[in-house]
Amino acid sequence: MQEFFDDKNEEFLQWVRRQWNIEFKCVRRDIDIQGSPERTLSRAVFQDKEGTLFLLEKFSKRKFQIRHNVAKAIEYLNDNGLKVALSYQKSNNREFLPFFKDACFQLSFFLDSTGIKRPDYLSSSKMGKNFALFLICLSNTSVNIESSLSFKPFSIKKYIYKLFGEIKKHNNVVYKKFLPFLIFLEKEFMDVHDKLPVSFCHGDLHPLNVLWDHDQIRAVIDWEFTGIKPDIYDAANLVGCAGIENPEGLGMPMVMTFLREIRAKKLYSEIGWQFFPEYILALRFAWLSEWLRKEDKDMLEMEEAYMGILVDNMEILRQGWGI
Repeated sequence: MQEFFDDKNEEFLQWVRRQWNIEFKCVRRDIDIQGSPERTLSRAVFQDKEGTLFLLEKFSKRKFQIRHNVAKAIEYLNDNGLKVALSYQKSNNREFLPFFKDACFQLSFFLDSTGIKRPDYLSSSKMGKNFALFLICLSNTSVNIESSLSFKPFSIKKYIYKLFGEIKKHNNVVYKKFLPFLIFLEKEFMDVHDKLPVSFCHGDLHPLNVLWDHDQIRAVIDWEFTGIKPDIYDAANLVGCAGIENPEGLGMPMVMTFLREIRAKKLYSEIGWQFFPEYILALRFAWLSEWLRKEDKDMLEMEEAYMGILVDNMEILRQGWGI
């Protein structure tokens, strides 16, 4: 974003002032920004003349509708009490994404994070409990959100079959390596998938998409994949991410406390719990797609090994988690 955030770019700075009544002072290039930079064209933390820090993100026109839906969803959740969903600031014209030239911009307050130590966080029961409290609150505050906002339902089943069709065309080696995991899911999971109850989900819940105050959640970020999905989606993604850090993490305090807390609240249906381990495996195909896109051979090898561990230990996991 340096092409915009330059003390000499008076045109852009005046535009920022008009949109949000902010008096720009300086760009804080000394501050690390958490979350995925790939979801924006560019981003920067800047400080106003009163010392307040803001995060300004730049998006292409084609991202406008997605980002607008995210902002509206977070506004809904905030209004219903989910304060850790970091809201976006509307412009003076009540817009979440005003345009400057050929791009749109989104503004939020910047919050710092103490971060996490990987994989040490897997030993934190407090972190597991706070993740559970977040999902419980998300479930409560997103009631009837579909009546206000429109979301396209997500099917990991359709996603996997589409992905495998593309892999078979372009990478037969990868196709053969990962085909056994698809065959495993086809034994029962694929037939049951469409019967899984759905709800509103964050869509990419894992520890790196959280701003932390040690074990406490300050804010949950990166809501780009939010929407209507099987209700176990967020929990499965979180547990799956813990396991690839260290497969033993699937039985360590963060995961075990998290699962115990959400099961105690009866947050998900019995059929969801019955196929929870399989859904974790199914979601790993979305990560497989990411490693293929990045041509990350190390992560492809790790993903293959991890999926193998999940399949080989499916019944052990089911017993350990009380399913």
